[in-house]
Amino acid sequence: MKRILLLLLFMMLLPFAEKAYAKNTVIQVNEEATVFDNRSGSLVPVGTLSAEQTFEVTKDYGANWWQIRWGGYYGYVDKRYTTVVPVTTYKNTVPTTVKIKDYIVATSDAPIYDNTGDELVQFATLAEGVRFPIYSRMGNWYGITVNGRLGFVHSKFVKEETGQDPINTKPEKPTNPTNPTNPTNPTEKPTPPPSKQNGYIEALENVTLYDFRREKPMAIATLMKGQQLEVVDAQDPTYVKVRWGKSYIYAEKSKVKFINTPAYKNMGKDNAMKNEYLIPISANSEIYDYTAKPLKPFAKLDLNRRYPILRKEGSWYVTVLGGREGYIHSSKVALDRGVPVMMYHHFLKEDELGRFKNVSTTMTDVQFTKEMQFLKSMKYETVSADELLRFMRDEITLPAYSIVLTFDDGLLSTREYAYPVLKENGFKATQFLITYRNENSKDDQIFNYNDLQSLSRQDMTNMQDVYTYGSHTYNLHDLVGNKGKMLLIPYHEVAQDLQRSLSYIPEAKAFAYPFGQYNANIINAVKEAGFTMAFSTALGYNNPYDDVYQIKRLSSNQTTTFEQFQKMVLPYAQ
Repeated sequence: MKRILLLLLFMMLLPFAEKAYAKNTVIQVNEEATVFDNRSGSLVPVGTLSAEQTFEVTKDYGANWWQIRWGGYYGYVDKRYTTVVPVTTYKNTVPTTVKIKDYIVATSDAPIYDNTGDELVQFATLAEGVRFPIYSRMGNWYGITVNGRLGFVHSKFVKEETGQDPINTKPEKPTNPTNPTNPTNPTEKPTPPPSKQNGYIEALENVTLYDFRREKPMAIATLMKGQQLEVVDAQDPTYVKVRWGKSYIYAEKSKVKFINTPAYKNMGKDNAMKNEYLIPISANSEIYDYTAKPLKPFAKLDLNRRYPILRKEGSWYVTVLGGREGYIHSSKVALDRGVPVMMYHHFLKEDELGRFKNVSTTMTDVQFTKEMQFLKSMKYETVSADELLRFMRDEITLPAYSIVLTFDDGLLSTREYAYPVLKENGFKATQFLITYRNENSKDDQIFNYNDLQSLSRQDMTNMQDVYTYGSHTYNLHDLVGNKGKMLLIPYHEVAQDLQRSLSYIPEAKAFAYPFGQYNANIINAVKEAGFTMAFSTALGYNNPYDDVYQIKRLSSNQTTTFEQFQKMVLPYAQ
């Protein structure tokens, strides 16, 4: 009788044991793996899972496939690109479901990020043209659920649509559980997706490879005649897409031919790059195929670009381009230290300095002019605060010779002495305004070098071809002893001040901490007010994945020599 009871108990628990096993089956992606949708009767790529990320599977789907949840249906992942592991490594589990009403449609391949750590981590990609249900909204980001994980997609990669999914609104069992490749024909053997679905290109001439993520195309490298790269996508009528680090670059179709089998052996994983970059400093900036004897260059790098580093081997740095490892000697490159952000305040002529002589926040018009002329001669690009934000989020790359120019306090002297120089050199800059002072400044005011005057609304409008405007608080730019007032008042008063500042400059997205003083509460108040980035006075340079609410800056003043300035703004240390 006891044995019968134990048997009955085992039979009752068996379904739960199977369910627990399925729920706890976890895979780790070894290299970027394509997710396929089979509802149309054939495999359609709908996205990818990122390398080194873990996912629970909904079903072990025979010898070749894992089944996962993908939006409102199932997706399939080739087992060859995965390994079964004991546990998941993420924290962004979605605990509940919601009723879906609206969707996003990817207008380009859209990175999906986990935001539970100190920095955004890409764990999947939504393929261009794929429709996906919206789980939540947060500012410029859409939350979506990917196989039980909450991920965020930036609005610039998608468009929003209202209404039901035209193909399927509920998860649907595949027509043929043994054959996701051809669900309508149960007798046909499964055909796994090819490991190199789109083949390779071979350059018919020296071919420029472009990055299209900024407003203007950026030439990244030159693929040499006769050399080959792996193709990611070839559907565009004009360009072929290849991988570059964790992003993509493009070659003109008319200048390449397609091949099925590559002649090279120096395969590499572009998305395995570290967050370290090199900058070519020699005209001989070719990267070499190290498996070829003798060494043979297959591409040439641009001198004004930063390239992700895969590793260092002896005297050689290794980068990856289009699925190929390229070696460049350490004597030909320098290590990138990041984008410099310059901080300026007040400007006067030498004979106007008076009480501002040797004050660290004041410099002469002659010194500023000389510094800007140097930047112009070195072909620096003055990038906007918004582009710096995108760079630090690893959404774009920037030229090696990039710099951000910022001006704190919104002083009238920037109209008199900085604006004409910036405009003459074709430069852009950001002004951080103490808006109470600007609000109370009269239009058409006459400049008085003995006083600290603030820009008026008319001044701001007249100079918007050069300046964009951020906040330096409404009226919290004061010291009490050696502490900023912002640190000493209640949180709700800080929040009120920031909102009042935004009522004067509602377009502002960037904030600068008064006197460079802040703490965790101030950072939180800045975020809650809607600012997407904040600038400190901490010295240093800015790189992808750095904290965008603790942006570092450099400064130049009356004691800074021209040689010191030159070394300061270089993208690499000498």
